Amino acid sequence: MVKKWGYAIFTSLLVFVLAACSETAEPKTGTKEESKSELTLQEVYEKAIERQKELESVSADMKMNQVITFGSGEEKFVMGTKSNMKMDMIVDPLAMYMDGTMTMEDPDSGDDINVDMEMYMSEQGLFMQDSESKQWMKLPSDQFDMVMGQTANQANAAEQLEALKSFIDDFKFEQTDSEYVLTLSAASDKFKEYMLEQMQLNQMLGVPSDEEEMFENMTFDKVNYTINLNKDNFDILSMDMVVNMGIGVEGQEISIEMNTNITFNNVNGVKNIVVPQEVIDKAVEIEQ
Repeated sequence: MVKKWGYAIFTSLLVFVLAACSETAEPKTGTKEESKSELTLQEVYEKAIERQKELESVSADMKMNQVITFGSGEEKFVMGTKSNMKMDMIVDPLAMYMDGTMTMEDPDSGDDINVDMEMYMSEQGLFMQDSESKQWMKLPSDQFDMVMGQTANQANAAEQLEALKSFIDDFKFEQTDSEYVLTLSAASDKFKEYMLEQMQLNQMLGVPSDEEEMFENMTFDKVNYTINLNKDNFDILSMDMVVNMGIGVEGQEISIEMNTNITFNNVNGVKNIVVPQEVIDKAVEIEQ
């Protein structure tokens, strides 16, 4: 469930920026006069979106620190995880490969537990390897269709642009010698309203209604994004996201803190992503 929220936040980032005001970027300290750009935020993002239309594939390095706190007082339980992942993605037809490690603390001993993570997603399905048994698992077809539907919905910037106009005043636009730097601090109430709208759309695609009810009991204490664009070709170089939120579930308070950094590379360099036949043949469908 947390992964779904994180994904919705991640894939909404570009369209947040599109809705921002038409102001030129403020030069950061040390920016050379000859490298300053007079392009407005709207102009920069129109060029960035045009560049994204040319995107056929990309690789990324992703690091995420997450702390989940259950309850309070003597009954409080804190679970921290650190993820370090590498990803290759092809846009059409959508395919993805992810490989990396998630580290969590053993609540009894305090020792770190490393969990290997590997995943393939293509038109053939979504396959994940169990880190302990090394058994490959396959997502049921109906759930896979839902995931693919959500992916297509979240990635459609044009349909979401109108709903994001309320974030215009929350955006900061700066520049360095080589990059445009865009920072968004989303107000908690407005962000919650936006996420509820997204959940309503996702429910049409098969997301259970009980998850929407959880969103209604959610608060966003901090939502910060920073995106860096290459000045020369408008490629997205990196994204940083900090999200602190709280949820009330059956009378219990749960707080979630996520700090994510994504660095992009190898633009249009991924030529194919093939799910190994052995993975397909040996995968066991996850029981619902």
